[in-house]
Amino acid sequence: MKKVLLTLLAAVLAGATGSCSKSDAPGDPAGTAMLNMYNEQNGKTILNDSDIYINGAGNFISPESCQIFTLGQSSGLGDVQVSTLQNPAPEVAVTKGFGYAAVRGIAARMFPSQCVALPTDPARQASYLKFYVVDHIEDPERGDLGAVVKFVIEKPKSYWLPEWGSTPYTLDYSSKSLGEKIAVTLPSDNFEAEFDGNGELACEKQGRKLVFTLLEWPSYGSGTTYYPLRLRVGESYTEVRVALDY
Repeated sequence: MKKVLLTLLAAVLAGATGSCSKSDAPGDPAGTAMLNMYNEQNGKTILNDSDIYINGAGNFISPESCQIFTLGQSSGLGDVQVSTLQNPAPEVAVTKGFGYAAVRGIAARMFPSQCVALPTDPARQASYLKFYVVDHIEDPERGDLGAVVKFVIEKPKSYWLPEWGSTPYTLDYSSKSLGEKIAVTLPSDNFEAEFDGNGELACEKQGRKLVFTLLEWPSYGSGTTYYPLRLRVGESYTEVRVALDY
């Protein structure tokens, strides 16, 4: 009898564990829509307001406006993680259970690392498509007709990035000499920097720090000079100014 009770208890616990892990799967994000995307031989359904469709080779394709990213296998649209966007392509395979992102090329910027990011500038209202292949649409006679796709429109996250157009960093060189360095510590080391110092000010990423070195005195008299700095985290970037007091 004791063995029977232990067996029943083990079965109940196993069932509870299974149901718990299933419920842990992220649900669909707010605003999710489902679409039957028929390929170009069977109606050529366009994905939302993009120019993405499925061609005869069974690939998502964007002839003109979008860069598409394959994000790998996921349990659903809510499980598709968009962070670093690398290896953009105008055409990628339609694979059941895979997640994707698409950004309009005109809105995105490619950084030296070859990662693509969208501006956090509120005025630009940048967004991207996140989508997921639920299943293939097939017919016994006609074969592969397309795919069932879930999609949602997302905005780039702001992360810890400074506000677009702000001047968050000021370097005081009023009592320093050429060649001296000033370091600015950021909240994380997970970022990429793109800096234009006009040949006067150099910038290097060192872990969580941006290390600036004054190479030449600015040719604008005395006072304060500003230099543009772009910071990228994941799929997002901001453009700010670095102030140099001298």
